[in-house]
Amino acid sequence: MASDTWLMVCAEGFAPERVARPLLIKTSVDFLRDRIGLKRILLVVAVAMLATAGYVLFEKLKVIDWSKVWEAIGQIGPTTLIVAGLFAAAAYATLTVYDYFATRTIGRDDIPYPACAVGSFTSYSIAHNLGATVFTAAVVRYLVYSRYKITGPQVVKICFIAGLTFWLGNATVLGLGFVLEPWVVTPVVAPFGIGGDTVRIVGALILAALIGWLIFVAAPRQFGSGAWVIKLPSAKLTFLQMIIGIVDLSCTAMILYVLLMAMPNAPPAPFVAVAVIFCSAMLLGFATHAPGAAGAFEATLLVALPPLGFTAEAVVAAFILFRLYYFIVPFILALLIVAIREFASGHRSLDHLKESMAVIRQAEESQEAAKAAAKPGSAG
Repeated sequence: MASDTWLMVCAEGFAPERVARPLLIKTSVDFLRDRIGLKRILLVVAVAMLATAGYVLFEKLKVIDWSKVWEAIGQIGPTTLIVAGLFAAAAYATLTVYDYFATRTIGRDDIPYPACAVGSFTSYSIAHNLGATVFTAAVVRYLVYSRYKITGPQVVKICFIAGLTFWLGNATVLGLGFVLEPWVVTPVVAPFGIGGDTVRIVGALILAALIGWLIFVAAPRQFGSGAWVIKLPSAKLTFLQMIIGIVDLSCTAMILYVLLMAMPNAPPAPFVAVAVIFCSAMLLGFATHAPGAAGAFEATLLVALPPLGFTAEAVVAAFILFRLYYFIVPFILALLIVAIREFASGHRSLDHLKESMAVIRQAEESQEAAKAAAKPGSAG
């Protein structure tokens, strides 16, 4: 049906007097979605972002004095390392609340907090490092929650609610940061002709959108049909999601901040500025779907942090240690926890993993089928 309308618009020669602009925009969007595919478009965008980040990172690392990097790491005292470790533990402890909140939102109060803690920690730690975060996190969650007779659609719903918490927290931090400290991201966006005033406007729009979302969910809201009905958290619970996300991101940003401030001749950079840069770097990294947000994360830090007064060598030293705290060590611990649980439960681990992957894949196919059936004109 969308393609017929597209052909009709083409036949009209895009004459403004014959084709209303809203119809043209809607038809173009439908054409891109149905004929090219949103996933393909997003893949192209992600690859382009990753290639750009890779080039920027390569250029930045070419001039790094690696002897100064290792010297900076060697000068960090044990107190700083312990404090950074405590913030990493606090960040992952906050992540456990994501799954606890999500399971209660979908009505699975029977899943206890310890199981939610394991499910959240292992799924995020493994998915962050392996990439394909949505699918990987869902598979790991099914491995953990399968003993509670959970279904594939329920796992996908948990991932959605947990992801919503993450994005609400990020949007809140970035919105406030762009309004209060717009200059900190100017080095990243300046090559595109974007200045501080535009950044502040974007921040205000983000905050306005969040307020609009709170107003929207003030009344009971749900979407989907059948097994895919998802009830959105109320305004009160959505505000709680924002707080959870802010605490999580603040603890994670503090890992990097503590390490940066321990570097030789570190400038008196405000935490808010570093936190905004950190959140921007993480979001750009996750948008590329690269394992561990690699490439875009480091490139953004190397572009945005030196204007605050940090040397490039200090930034490299800090993000090496940050990766150790937030990615590598949790990844190893998560693999050990999953292996121990699988062994203790008597599962044949490989078979259980195959089952989990099949269940999630089937759930995704069912979800796509439900979306297709809901489209106007899909029956004919």
